[in-house]
Amino acid sequence: MDNKLLLLLLGAALCLLVSCTTPRMALTNDAWQNNAGHAVTGRNQTVFQKKPLRFGEFHTTKVQTSSTQSSSAATDMNGRLTGRNNKTVGMLSQKSKSSRRFTLSNGEDKEALVLTFNQLNSKSYLAGSGVELNFNWINKVLGMPSTLENSYYVQVYTPDAETPWELVLDMDAVELNPKNYAGYFALNQQQYYTIRPIRRLMGKNGPLKMPAGLVGFEISNAAGLPVAAVSLINSGTVYLQDSLTADERFLMADLCAALLLYQSNEVEP
Repeated sequence: MDNKLLLLLLGAALCLLVSCTTPRMALTNDAWQNNAGHAVTGRNQTVFQKKPLRFGEFHTTKVQTSSTQSSSAATDMNGRLTGRNNKTVGMLSQKSKSSRRFTLSNGEDKEALVLTFNQLNSKSYLAGSGVELNFNWINKVLGMPSTLENSYYVQVYTPDAETPWELVLDMDAVELNPKNYAGYFALNQQQYYTIRPIRRLMGKNGPLKMPAGLVGFEISNAAGLPVAAVSLINSGTVYLQDSLTADERFLMADLCAALLLYQSNEVEP
């Protein structure tokens, strides 16, 4: 079904389910009570239109979008990509259907570099590549499938860090099995977060399950406690727990920005 038609049908279903009030993602954990979230602006990021993405105190300062495959090494943004990392990113850019690079500011004096890669096939970018990604141990330790045909892969370089945090999401599983699926955002085997898709809206009498489509994501830490969430409804909303340290809040903002800017099929220039 055409994506625009699907969105129209989902919009009509949303209106009926929530009695035409403004739809809101259902976050049922008590930890989200009294958390209004941060409205998002500038989510429409394409090869033609590159508005700053903004929510809370965070905003993008540079965005580079490519919907063509390239075998060249990645552009070095602010001197962050060097040597081995640059070679890896260049290879991933070649294998993905589209890629995006952006920096996110915390509104003060720090910036993080975020690299996203759409529709990666794990066979094509892992087999014989010699690239060490968290996918390898996530598969063994956290139980992800050994083969992903449509993965959304993200690297986040926090300020002054040489080793990136890595996100691996199986977008087919997100769509087809949201109830039982979890993706992971990890730095190592001890430091990681779980990302679960949400397909529920808050109705008059409580959460309502959507028959199709993705409403957003909820992010939990290694202890299972919710720390952030992203609503993909309309322009988007980002939820961040007040208890987060400044560094963890910035890291979650980086991840939320990457989730907000995911595009399943970007337009070729």
